[in-house]
Amino acid sequence: MQHADMPQLSLWAPDLPPKGLAGQPTESAFWRGSLASRARTRDEQKKLGQFMTPVPIARCMAERLVRCHQWASRTVRLLDPAAGSGVLAAAVVEAMVSSRARPARIELLMCELDATMLPLLDTCSSELAALCASHDVAFDCRIDAGDFLQSALAQSREPVIDAVIANPPYFKLTGHDERARAFSHAVHGQPNIYALFMASCASLLRAGGRFAFITPRSWTNGAYFRALRNHLLARLAIDSLHLFDSRQAHFKADAVLQEALLTWATAGAPQSNVSVSISAGAGDLAAAKAQIWPAHRVIGPAPDHMLGIPATRTSKRLVGLRLSDLGLKVSTGAVVGFRAMPHLRTSSSPTSLPMLWMPHVRTMRVEWPRQHRAEHIDRNEDSAWMLLPNRPMVLMRRFSPKEDARRVTAAPYLGQLPGSHIGLENHLNVIHPSAGSLSVDAARGLAAYLNSQPVDDHLRSVLGSTQVNAIELRNLPVPGLVVLESIGRAVAASLSVDDAVAAGLAAATGLLTQHA
Repeated sequence: MQHADMPQLSLWAPDLPPKGLAGQPTESAFWRGSLASRARTRDEQKKLGQFMTPVPIARCMAERLVRCHQWASRTVRLLDPAAGSGVLAAAVVEAMVSSRARPARIELLMCELDATMLPLLDTCSSELAALCASHDVAFDCRIDAGDFLQSALAQSREPVIDAVIANPPYFKLTGHDERARAFSHAVHGQPNIYALFMASCASLLRAGGRFAFITPRSWTNGAYFRALRNHLLARLAIDSLHLFDSRQAHFKADAVLQEALLTWATAGAPQSNVSVSISAGAGDLAAAKAQIWPAHRVIGPAPDHMLGIPATRTSKRLVGLRLSDLGLKVSTGAVVGFRAMPHLRTSSSPTSLPMLWMPHVRTMRVEWPRQHRAEHIDRNEDSAWMLLPNRPMVLMRRFSPKEDARRVTAAPYLGQLPGSHIGLENHLNVIHPSAGSLSVDAARGLAAYLNSQPVDDHLRSVLGSTQVNAIELRNLPVPGLVVLESIGRAVAASLSVDDAVAAGLAAATGLLTQHA
């Protein structure tokens, strides 16, 4: 079932059965499922992670799944582990029987936890049986009621499936959940349940088996999903990715600040080039143009294996050092507002120090004071651990609106505020030396680099959320200190950020950016 909000029912699910659905199990499954979902409150849908997959997306997933494989005259075992009303399973069966290389037999397993969907799956199964019979394809269907992740099949990890298509539920589990414990080899912490579906299904595919999932994009980056990425890439070769880069065009997703991603992969195959396409939503999906990229442009190096979505053929790839190579580290502001309330002050005192919040950090400048909340923090035994020495560093907002011109808002902090230390709120990241100090020119140059177009392009290719985490910063390729200092001097001389960065990178003999 879909993790995002259901599309407008006036477009997708009329109150009366649409005409001409005979022989179209995908459309009729969507219509029935949408009507059933309308009987639920929004909270009930979110609790189940249950929202319908639009027919154009289901067909796209199925057709590419089938197009990439030859099943002529074979028995194919197909799995939909979160079947809902059967939209995705129906789309695959339709695509298989319409293929020139149609199988001799289809064995379909649909699993569904929601008991109200089970009669709909029975109807869908009957329609698929009739469709297969009309194409001389033998058909067998089993419907399992219950939680797929707790089923004997999922727990077995035995490779017995030829193709899996899924739109798994989306919600977080606690670390103590028995499902999270069962898949601790592929997830950790408090995982989102969709990651467990991905991990389980990857283990169930036979060599050459096909994998098609629609999920949030969040699994492609960050430390939290590293174990999942390593698990998937050890078993699957990623063939294609399609990104929906709008959260409004077809999935409103007001509860999920993630872009949606379609992933196709093949079990046991060597990793080769990856086809990448992008659309705003379902409406322009058919017009999306795929570009073929070498695997190294999409799949990052071990141990993180973060996946990026290059935007265009002219996109450049950042290469270079890491912040740690420059003796720099990334930290998150230690002051959590509600916990630090006893130490926060609205005006200065002999024992107070400057306190910076996210609104104080603007592009290439720190504005303090701004009459925002408590702009001072008292230094005492209990608050000392929250404070940083007052010296040059780079401050960066952890969040930015997706519609902002740039993903990063960074500013050089040059130690200009009074006091020996400063407080930084938890919605700020700070880049500062592990030991020693950072020069004013390097701080200014690094902030300019972070605000530049090349870095914005890079982060938009690897991030689907509006949060820039410490791990993305630690893995961000950066030039050396000499180049950063030259950029800082150019910015101080009133050159624009992009011009200063372009000049600095050109002076680095082109090693920082290269075409695919």
